[in-house]
Amino acid sequence: MSLLRGWMQGSLGRYAKGAAKSTKPPAPGVALTPAASLRHRHAHMALPSKAAMRPVEAGRRRWHPGFLFTPRLALPLTLAAGLLLPSNAAWSTFFYILGLPTIGWQLWRGARPDAANRPLLAMLALWAWSSLTIAWDRNISGQGDGHGYWLLNALCTLAFLLCFDFATRQDASARRRAVSAFILCAVPTALLSIALFAVQDHWTGRLGGWGALKTPVWGASVIVICVLLTLGRVAEAGPRRWLYATALVPMLVYLPLNGSRTALLSLAMGVMMLGLSSWRAFRALVIAGLCALAALAGVVLMRPVWVKAVIGNFLARGTDCHITIWRTAWGLFLAQPVIGYGPSARLPILPHGACPAYPSPHNLYLSLLVYSGLVGFALYGLCQILLCRHVLRRQRGFQRALALALLAVPLVSGLSDLTQVIKGPSPLWYIIWLPMLLALRAGPESPGTSPASAASPPRG
Repeated sequence: MSLLRGWMQGSLGRYAKGAAKSTKPPAPGVALTPAASLRHRHAHMALPSKAAMRPVEAGRRRWHPGFLFTPRLALPLTLAAGLLLPSNAAWSTFFYILGLPTIGWQLWRGARPDAANRPLLAMLALWAWSSLTIAWDRNISGQGDGHGYWLLNALCTLAFLLCFDFATRQDASARRRAVSAFILCAVPTALLSIALFAVQDHWTGRLGGWGALKTPVWGASVIVICVLLTLGRVAEAGPRRWLYATALVPMLVYLPLNGSRTALLSLAMGVMMLGLSSWRAFRALVIAGLCALAALAGVVLMRPVWVKAVIGNFLARGTDCHITIWRTAWGLFLAQPVIGYGPSARLPILPHGACPAYPSPHNLYLSLLVYSGLVGFALYGLCQILLCRHVLRRQRGFQRALALALLAVPLVSGLSDLTQVIKGPSPLWYIIWLPMLLALRAGPESPGTSPASAASPPRG
């Protein structure tokens, strides 16, 4: 055995010396023997150096637990959770577990908002002032929520804004992925809401629903935004556009059963804007609308009690006590017009007739004036002006019309509802903030600026 071991060591030593000699390239015209050629080839198959291995090792180090807390992952999951989870409480719990740690991790690693983006800064200023009003919050009716509740809501709303900003700056496809998740989850939620309406025992005539669609007016506004985004996908050339056209049918069935008048008005305005910009989208909308009408005709034949309840409620609602609510809200605003009362302010109205007890102003504009005063109202107007200017500069044709139609949805549907802008997680994220965020990232990047530049936040 010792002789065999000595022979093997000597052979390996001679091979290593020969391989070392063979690293030098052969002289031109000199042919190598088979053994020398083999040694030369093996010598040049050495492992890479440590310097060459550093990028691989750096890439491996990225797969730490913090990699799970990325805005690119949290953004579509947050949008999907609000629609798929059964209640706002479940959505809030989900966001506490995923959204807040994600943004906390990103801020810890040095990520910051894009300070060069004026519309984003205006949106953050609106959030900051609305959150600052908690300091002088006045619970007029004694029925509002406490300061801790609104501080948590404000923190979650900030996390949602930063999540969208970080995700879209880290990954150019994050915006499209988030919209896809929103559309994909809105369709089964609309179908489930219709099914829940069908099996209920007490016919109220108002179609609420599941998840973010539980509140009728808010749910209708969410579906209107989803319809407009789906039309944007239909206008694109590709084999999947007919799948998106099919997805329009349950949403168009949901809206008449819901019966929200301001939401239907915002849909009509958006459809006119998009129909004039894309024949493909208009044609798909007409086909989907005809299919929805056929489905509604089937409902009339199979469930006439549905139609009776919906039409009766629509005719009996009148103003829904909105005149009394708006008059009271306007009086409160005139008493403290500059800084507002804070997010806990509930109108001192006792229940009578169709009026609920201690309602909110039931109007986006009056809510801004009552909760955050003229300062908050001016900041919201500044956001809209800067975003419209941004869209008009960056976009052309159909995409410009789509972004402007999305911005118009809360302005129209907010005539009869919408409350505190810092409330969240709530459907107000979809109605107030999501159209602004989508318009914020509409259009190409600035000339000479790549998506990864401009202080792009870290990726993991």
